[in-house]
Amino acid sequence: MKCRDNNHTYDISKKGYINLFNGQTKIVKTYDRKLFSARKITSDTGLYAGLTEKICEVINKIDNKNPRAVLDAGCGCGNLTFDIFRKTGKTMMFAVDLSKDGIDFAAASFCEDNLLWIVGNLNNLPLSENKFDVILNIMSPANYLEFKRVLKHDGVLLKVLPDSDYLKELRHFIYGENDKNEYSNKDVLTNLEENINITDIIDIRYTHAVKSSDIPALFDMTPLTLNINERERTKAELTGSLCETGDFEVTLAFKIAVCGKFIY
Repeated sequence: MKCRDNNHTYDISKKGYINLFNGQTKIVKTYDRKLFSARKITSDTGLYAGLTEKICEVINKIDNKNPRAVLDAGCGCGNLTFDIFRKTGKTMMFAVDLSKDGIDFAAASFCEDNLLWIVGNLNNLPLSENKFDVILNIMSPANYLEFKRVLKHDGVLLKVLPDSDYLKELRHFIYGENDKNEYSNKDVLTNLEENINITDIIDIRYTHAVKSSDIPALFDMTPLTLNINERERTKAELTGSLCETGDFEVTLAFKIAVCGKFIY
């Protein structure tokens, strides 16, 4: 299928996404369909419902302009994107990620009118200047120069960072008292402050009970577990221990930085 815009022609795949990646950046195959499937399973249990509800609340409070164009920059496999799209009902939402496998999974799983999935590089967004009212950047790498280029003058960037307690129970099980058990977003916040005006920071913290049957998906859906030694054995130990004790309660903790386009 072909899509024409300003005399340019783009190929739309049978699954409904556009590939606009120029091939100038090396793609590291860190994530795979197993991880994407696990993320969908955990999202369906409501693991991130508290986060997406707060994001939607912030978006709806920004203003009442219609139509609104929203960009999810670094959307991964689209599980959070779709939840936000469904809850806000905004006119048009674009979702970009460098992972073709992730976008392929998103388009196959979450096909809706006015929701466009794009394979593209955040360091060279295939999008026009000053087009978006809201940009979402949820636990993903960022390029603030590109975000400011495509954001409208009065647009808003919502940068979501995991906080220090994010999935602390899972980290403690995997790493024990190892230094890897600790997480700090200080450097990410410092970089954000140096590049864009932060108008507000919203803290989110809640717990979620994961059923023992969903523990393998929780384990597989996060990059926290990708490089540990004897990964499958550790997953089996976690699953086995929780089959005996019942649900595994995990902490979800985030910061939403609400940002304007320019530093004043």
